[in-house]
Amino acid sequence: MLTPDQLKDIPDYFVGLYQDLEAFVIKDFARRVAKAGKITATAEWQAIRAKEIGAALSELEKEIKRVTEFSQDEIDALMNDVADLSLNNDGPIYEQLGKKAPNIEKSVTLQSYIAAAAEQTKGELFNMSQSLGFARKVGNKIEYLPMFEFYNKSLDLAQFQVSTGVLDYNTATRNAVKQIAQSGLRWVDYESGWHNRVDVAARRAVMTGVNQMSSKMNNQVAKDLDADYVEVTAHSGARPDHAEWQGKVFKIHGSAKGYPNLAATTGLGTVTGLCGANCRHNYYAFFPGISIPTYSEKELKRIDPEPFEFEGNTYNHYEATQKQRQIETAMRQSKNELIGYDAIGDKEAFTIASIKLQRQKQFYKEFSKEAGLPLQNERNQVVKFDKSVSQKSVWAGKK
Repeated sequence: MLTPDQLKDIPDYFVGLYQDLEAFVIKDFARRVAKAGKITATAEWQAIRAKEIGAALSELEKEIKRVTEFSQDEIDALMNDVADLSLNNDGPIYEQLGKKAPNIEKSVTLQSYIAAAAEQTKGELFNMSQSLGFARKVGNKIEYLPMFEFYNKSLDLAQFQVSTGVLDYNTATRNAVKQIAQSGLRWVDYESGWHNRVDVAARRAVMTGVNQMSSKMNNQVAKDLDADYVEVTAHSGARPDHAEWQGKVFKIHGSAKGYPNLAATTGLGTVTGLCGANCRHNYYAFFPGISIPTYSEKELKRIDPEPFEFEGNTYNHYEATQKQRQIETAMRQSKNELIGYDAIGDKEAFTIASIKLQRQKQFYKEFSKEAGLPLQNERNQVVKFDKSVSQKSVWAGKK
């Protein structure tokens, strides 16, 4: 069994890896669009275009390969650590019944769960790395382009705008940087049309693998202990459909008075249910008449703080957590803009973006304080937003 707080933190390392990749791409793009914008002769641009795009292709493929291979190695270690943590959390239940928790190294069954989860997660992360792209606005529509097609079109557009006088150099390069920063590096499934920011997709992939492995381990623990009942964990800020069943006790096979069926009630095994995508709930063996429920009905009803008002809007606790995520995303976009503006040496745009970021930070602090939410600074971090860019931003924001 894994706690909600443990599940929240598990994907963070991998999210950071892909945010790092995103920042690398934005910095590389900014430098190349700046170079393209300085070439005012179309013939000259056509002469070096292939070389410039080829260099970008080589550098980006090398970095994508590095991040992908590194994450593949780390996934194996993660799944083993998570399995150990889960069994360690279940230790007291085994002890209560006078039994000994299984040794993972000696359990072929548990090892198979770990291996399957690791392979699935590595496969998802690899597939994600092969289908990266960006969003751009064309008229009133948003189109999603593969990364190198986006590079081609954006560099060509910047060079064309400057060479024909449609836009001056600063405006053309600034627009290009802003567009890529606001889009963010994305994983795009071009067949289904589904897409998401690469850090969000990485979090989802890791959480899915961890949850599926954890669910299988929970079932194995229940089997070892001859338990036909489980208690589901609970946390504040749960999505509404999960809040209905969190913290309650269920029957694994069939149902009994006061104990609904686990899968039928919680959607266990589905993408949107218990242990599904981005779900922080888990479950563990429970013995009616012996085990004491963690939460009473009264406590579950009060697990979330009361709704509050902020700047004319009313938020419940779940809505507040979603608002906090929105602010964090906006802050990451601003930091990505700063990385790009710094790369092209646009001091004016850098100063404007710095002021915007400082205002966002202040709003984030005020909203989080009013909502009673801890600051999730790791969620708005950009790894490549290094100390030099950060310091420049702080000073620019004070002007």
